[in-house]
Amino acid sequence: MRLADDLIEKMFRISKDPFNELNLDMSCDPDIANEKLVMILNKNSGLAIYSHEFCKGNLDPQIISGFISAMTTFMGEMMGNLQTHWKTEYGSDSILLVEHGAWAIGVLVVSRETAEGRNKLVRAVREFEDYFTALKDSDEIEGSAINDFDQFVRRSFVNEQVTGSTLVIKNPEWRNLLFEFDLPSTAFAISKVLLGFEEKHTIREIADFQGISMEDTIDLISKAYWSHAVFLKHTPDSNEILTLSERASAVIFQKDNPLKLSNVTLNVTARFDGRTSLSRLADSIDGQDFETLLDELGTLFNRGFIQRISLEQQQVLLHESTLSFLVFEGSLIIGQKKMKLSFETIRRSWGERYPRVYRVMLTDRMRVRCIFDENMTSHDLEELSNALELFIQELSARLSAICGERTVEKLFLKMKNRGIGSQ
Repeated sequence: MRLADDLIEKMFRISKDPFNELNLDMSCDPDIANEKLVMILNKNSGLAIYSHEFCKGNLDPQIISGFISAMTTFMGEMMGNLQTHWKTEYGSDSILLVEHGAWAIGVLVVSRETAEGRNKLVRAVREFEDYFTALKDSDEIEGSAINDFDQFVRRSFVNEQVTGSTLVIKNPEWRNLLFEFDLPSTAFAISKVLLGFEEKHTIREIADFQGISMEDTIDLISKAYWSHAVFLKHTPDSNEILTLSERASAVIFQKDNPLKLSNVTLNVTARFDGRTSLSRLADSIDGQDFETLLDELGTLFNRGFIQRISLEQQQVLLHESTLSFLVFEGSLIIGQKKMKLSFETIRRSWGERYPRVYRVMLTDRMRVRCIFDENMTSHDLEELSNALELFIQELSARLSAICGERTVEKLFLKMKNRGIGSQ
């Protein structure tokens, strides 16, 4: 009973000063990473069937699984129903993100919560349940199947974050870790890459030096990172869209600048809006200032203060650009008055069945803008994306009825040639 009391007490423990040990110098601590541990539990047994440590530490999956089981039971008794996703602080510097599936529970231990990390955890739980449905009553899963799932998690959490600008830093103990690779060929390929540079290089530099494709380089370095042979600093590419993570602005923009960020980085991060690429935000910055910006953004990314927008939000922006182009170009053909009337008619007709349609707005300049808020989940964004698709289909049909299908086909061809949207 005392253990349960300790777990409940830990649930409500709040760190008084969570930002008192911030350090942006990656060279002093290359093991800095926001993600610490990912694991999947069997909801029935409470045991950790799968786990992976991003950084070597003192996090015991079975202790955490006991903590999660106790918390789930406690919350169910207190609230009367199962909470499908929640989070709580664990110790002084860790947050547990928890996602419930039908019979599996996903847990991601991080320093700071990000929507990107939460979305990847949701995908991992879905994939796990789909892959191991026949083994849902088992307490342990071994063999090639769990190895295949591990590779899925690796690609999801690492490959999707790595870009040509990502900095690769060798672990001084990398030679001792080569035995962890399943295939000798993988160990040999990674050894060849790591022997090719002294301390640190970007992914793009490694690919050029080794004469292999970017895709193969990313996967090889991903495997090296997964086995702790290298550390990664995820410097963003200029075409990426970035946003602040939860509560990050309260730290980044404190008066005393606790992160010791340069003015150029503060200026750019202050304008993150979840829809504008880094290249546009930093179009007037070059030389040493731009290098400083990328370096500091990379560290902020590693520490979980900034994140890339989710795949779901990317899809919303693609549909938004498609609809916006269709509205603007269509208004030049049928007139703004008719276009505004068609737009509002569609909103009203679909709004009752699909309320997300009401988040699709038309500006005075005949541009379409979607309303986002920081609390939108991946499911919310998927519904908004579906609402935009309905809008595009309905407006296309109305334009075809007014000015002919051939005219609408030309609009979509023009859109494709300009690289706009998703159609």
